[in-house]
Amino acid sequence: MNLEEFHVESNDEEVKVTLASPEGEKITDQSGLLINISATAQHAIHDETQNHPTPIFLDAGHYVVSFDLPCHGDRIDEFGEGILGMGAAYAAGVDKFEQFVADGIATVNACHERGIGNGRIVSYGVSRAGYCLLRLAAADRRIRAVAGCSPVTDWGIPEEMIRSRAETSSLKIDHWVDQLANTAVYLSVGSQDDVVGTAACVRFATRLFEKQHQISAEDTLRGELHVVNSPGHSPSRESRLDATRFLIDSVARP
Repeated sequence: MNLEEFHVESNDEEVKVTLASPEGEKITDQSGLLINISATAQHAIHDETQNHPTPIFLDAGHYVVSFDLPCHGDRIDEFGEGILGMGAAYAAGVDKFEQFVADGIATVNACHERGIGNGRIVSYGVSRAGYCLLRLAAADRRIRAVAGCSPVTDWGIPEEMIRSRAETSSLKIDHWVDQLANTAVYLSVGSQDDVVGTAACVRFATRLFEKQHQISAEDTLRGELHVVNSPGHSPSRESRLDATRFLIDSVARP
C-alpha cells in the first residue's frame, strides 16, 4: 500500500485527505476508487476492526481515499467531539453534514485531477459515516454505489443527537430519496438496533427501492437491504464483508 496525504479546500476549510494506492502492477484502466469513511482516516485505512474494504479494494487494484469526519480526529472544534459536536453545531446553525458533502466533492475532484476514479467511484461507511456518504451520493452523481452498514437514517433516534437538543427532522435521509434513485445502495442493519433504529432504516430502504422500481427497467436491482440477526448496533464482520462484495461488483459494472 502506497500512501499520499494532501489537502483540499472545502468551504474555506483545509481538509487533510489520505489516499491509498494499490501496487503499481495492479493498476489498470479499470481501477476504481473507494471512499472509505470512518470516524477518522486512520480508522478507515489502518484499523483492522474498521477498515474491512480497504485491503480488499487495494488487492483488487483499486484506490482508497479517506478523511476525518467533521468533529472527529484532527477536526474537533469548539462544538465538541463526535455526534455530540455535530449536533451542537447543527443546533447553532452550523451544518457539519453539508460540510461533509463539500469535503467529499472536493476530494473526488482532487482524485479526478490525479486521473483516479475513471467513473468507477463507490463509498463505504458505518453508522454516522453511512449517513454522510448517502448525503454525498445524493449530491454527487459521480458516486455510483454506497454501502451503509447500520447507517443512521433518522437523526432523531441516536442518543447523542437527542442530547444536543437539535431539531433534526429535516435531516432524515428519506428527504433525499429522489436524488439517490439512480445510485446502487446497500443497507444492512441489526434486527434489534436501538441506536440508529431498525425500523427507520427499513422504512428508508422501502421508499428508496419503490422509487428505483418506478424509474428502472423491470427486474432491475439497484440496491440491497439486509436485516441481520444482531441484538446491537455494531455490524458483524460478515455484514462488512458482504457490503464490500456489493461495492466490488459495482465497480466492475460497465
